[in-house]
Amino acid sequence: MGGKERRWPVLLPVAGVLVLAGAALAENSSPAASKVGASVYGVKCAACHGSSLEGGSAPPLKGMNFNVKWTDAGEVALAEHIARTMPPGAGEPLDAVTAQQLASYVMAQNGAAPNTSEKASEASAPIFQDATARAAEARLKALASKLTPVTDAMLRAPPNADWLAWRGSSASLGFSTLSQISRSNVARLRLIWSKTLGPGTNSIAPLAHDGVIFLTGGGRITAIDAISGDTIWRRDDKTAPRGVSQPRGVALYGHALYASTVDNHVMALDARSGALLWEQVIGDQTATTAAPLVANGRVFQGAAVCFAKGMRCFMAALDATSGKELWRFTTVPGDGEPGSDSWNGAPASERSGAGIWAGASYDYTKDQVVFGTGNTYAVSTILKRDARRPAAALYTNTTLKLDARTGKPAWYFQHVSGDVWDEDWAFERMIATDPRGGKKPIVMTMGKLGILDALDLATGQYLWSIDLGMQDIVTGINPHSGVKTIDADKIPAERKPIGACPYAGGARNWPSTAYDPKTSLLIVPMLDACMEVVLDKSLAEQSVWKVTPRPGSDNKFGRITAINLRTGRTAWDIRRRAPEASAVLATAGGVVFEGSRDRWFRALDINTGRTLWQIRLSDTPNSFPITYSAGGRQYIAVITGGGTYLDGMVSQLTPEIEPSTGRPALWVFAVDR
Repeated sequence: MGGKERRWPVLLPVAGVLVLAGAALAENSSPAASKVGASVYGVKCAACHGSSLEGGSAPPLKGMNFNVKWTDAGEVALAEHIARTMPPGAGEPLDAVTAQQLASYVMAQNGAAPNTSEKASEASAPIFQDATARAAEARLKALASKLTPVTDAMLRAPPNADWLAWRGSSASLGFSTLSQISRSNVARLRLIWSKTLGPGTNSIAPLAHDGVIFLTGGGRITAIDAISGDTIWRRDDKTAPRGVSQPRGVALYGHALYASTVDNHVMALDARSGALLWEQVIGDQTATTAAPLVANGRVFQGAAVCFAKGMRCFMAALDATSGKELWRFTTVPGDGEPGSDSWNGAPASERSGAGIWAGASYDYTKDQVVFGTGNTYAVSTILKRDARRPAAALYTNTTLKLDARTGKPAWYFQHVSGDVWDEDWAFERMIATDPRGGKKPIVMTMGKLGILDALDLATGQYLWSIDLGMQDIVTGINPHSGVKTIDADKIPAERKPIGACPYAGGARNWPSTAYDPKTSLLIVPMLDACMEVVLDKSLAEQSVWKVTPRPGSDNKFGRITAINLRTGRTAWDIRRRAPEASAVLATAGGVVFEGSRDRWFRALDINTGRTLWQIRLSDTPNSFPITYSAGGRQYIAVITGGGTYLDGMVSQLTPEIEPSTGRPALWVFAVDR
């Protein structure tokens, strides 16, 4: 089950970019190299890509699409891509010299001068560098050199100034203890700096540590000065997009930054320089879109996009020092494995799904990792025996808690069995003290249905639920077991559209909730819409959905709600025309930050929901906002643009709102002094 370690011959990590060994780069990125590359191209590439680069059985290597992808990336990045991926599927990989010659030739055919990319300038000394330039470079290197190692104690209880994990800490609350920005001064927020990240999609979650921002986005893994916005280092990550062009986050541990790619690479970089420490490939069919989690010396990476029958997603644990795979737990059981009898007797080849779309959380008291899974796409499989009673299909829509040393399950809880609507529970698992009394640690999570379940963190025992009233699929919840009763009339049938709420995009989706343990308020960004759903056996035997307004919603599709978890009652509820676009961020200053699809980014009073500050940005703030402190000043950061897969699902509801199409950009705000 272990992945194969992947090593790149003749490639060296320099300044955070994998570059060709110095001699090869210097001697082969030239007009002469381009001429040699033409001969190599004719022998090795023309049969697939066309003799004039016009394309054939493989894509064209010239024209608009090629230039959009590679003009900004540059020749060195293209050479690295060729060395890593060519020839596909067979034969020995091309050596560094040949890859560079081919890249020079292809770029020249597209009108680019040899070796003029930003990556080339990073890999070699600039032609001109005066005292000012040298001082700027020295300042950024000094900032990076002062980064302190991130410890388990810090991940468990982060320093106030930092945002160290995907949702702030290993508890995934989306809450910061910073309070310099408060209800009394947030109206004075102003833009400090902004930065374009490059082409790509969004739903990006940056990290902040010791005055440095780390993120993956725009095809790059980047370290940025958190005060000035200057780039400290960056490493290009050119991978084939599968719905998203980069995972949603990175992780910090020790002196390393951990990142994954959508084509299943997991890598460790030196956080101070970007130099590659190790790289591991953990799969060939799935995609790693979730942020990695690192704890107790192990990297935990989930895999998703298990759409086709027979594909099984998984959680893998890697050694944080070496990248060696330690164990793997598949979220759809194999034949004869525990849980396999919950699939209507169907073999593993007819099962699918249970993707891990969000980062995991960690229970340090037990040394256990906790995470959630999504639905199955093999709808016909779970309806095979009884069209009115779908099979449970473990471990879909489940919270799983695994022993971090072995990968063996400690417990699991399936929130909804037999999901044929794509109403999965694949989002953040929040670890907190039970707000309903006592000191019992619990894990909470809300699925697309808008139902929040609370479980005992140690045992997985069901405790309580809150239904926000956005759904009509579940008719009852057993108060002792948490088992949910399904309305059988809502189960889709072939050629018979069924109306159901919410829409398959969910009352909530990847935009995460935030929980303030001081007020016991959970803030939830939501989409208020329903759907028509039908089983279409001509389309891979899946459920097919059409988004519709919810009756009585007055076509206000955006909603943000605060729930008091002590009482289970709604503290406040805001409804708007524009659907919510960002995750929410809660702070100890009593302020909640959120953004909507109409480009507004706002600060709300956590107690009342009143808008305290707002700004209309150049593109949609469809990411995970964070807050950090540097130089004694608190900042708020959010990434706009790029679009997400959710945009296409809901754009038809509000045709007057322009879609998010621009390149992702990072915006940083602070209170005016």
